[in-house]
Amino acid sequence: DGYEGWTGDDDDDDDDNDGEGNTEGGRQILAGVGYSMGAIVLSNYVARSGRGCRLDAAMAVSGGLDMREQLNFYRSMRLWQPMLAKELRDTLIVGKTEARYRSRLTEAQYLDLMRASSISSIDDQAVVTYNSYDDLTHYYTEMSAMGDTDAFRSLTSSSSSSSENSTSCAAEDSSIASMGRIADVSIPFCVLHALDDPLVTWRTTGHNPSKLVESGTGHVMMLLTKNGGHVGWPLGMNPRTEGWRWMNDAVRDFVVAADGALREEQADRSSREDGDGDGGGGAVAARES
Repeated sequence: DGYEGWTGDDDDDDDDNDGEGNTEGGRQILAGVGYSMGAIVLSNYVARSGRGCRLDAAMAVSGGLDMREQLNFYRSMRLWQPMLAKELRDTLIVGKTEARYRSRLTEAQYLDLMRASSISSIDDQAVVTYNSYDDLTHYYTEMSAMGDTDAFRSLTSSSSSSSENSTSCAAEDSSIASMGRIADVSIPFCVLHALDDPLVTWRTTGHNPSKLVESGTGHVMMLLTKNGGHVGWPLGMNPRTEGWRWMNDAVRDFVVAADGALREEQADRSSREDGDGDGGGGAVAARES
């Protein structure tokens, strides 16, 4: 019937946003902010688009960079994810798209979907089966900004390819290549994640933050907190009075800082062009995408 289910690696719509960023001519910058699943999709887009990214800055909040690590997050699967899995199933599948899933899945597959008790199980029974991915690892590889590399994973997570990576790191160009698409990030990109996140493990942000922030041209920044939960960071004895203020203030401060840095860069470029020219025009150069 022409319908395809939405998946976490679906970033095609972003490519339709023609044109440069909004820094040209002194206009405001175009910054992207994603939370949870939105952060995963945003991170994937920023990494995959590389120098063609249509944003001027981006910030991912509580979204993993390598969702393959979720496959080992057993405590979350047992304790927290069953509640969220039920809500997702009741909200997104039963009623809304039930007929479409029933038309694509076998009776046994649909029954497995209704019995799914974790996010990974729903991904496996719904997204993987419906969209014909090879398996859950294939889906998580495609949806993740760091899904195409083991450079930032622990030895236990990537033991099968550790010898491959150690060989590729012998030469500088091979080392850069082994970092995958995350090394192609071309805009200021900040990752905010709490180490106690109960739904998306901190391991999805990589096991070597120092190496990650030095990848590519150094545009990746990490803000890791000891506490905060998932899209939370509550404040005070009564968090309801503060809402998500800390989290949203962090996003605001990053965007403001990125805006200031880009404007300074823009002014420097304009000044150099005026100095090299014949004194006329004084056009402000747009940031290279």
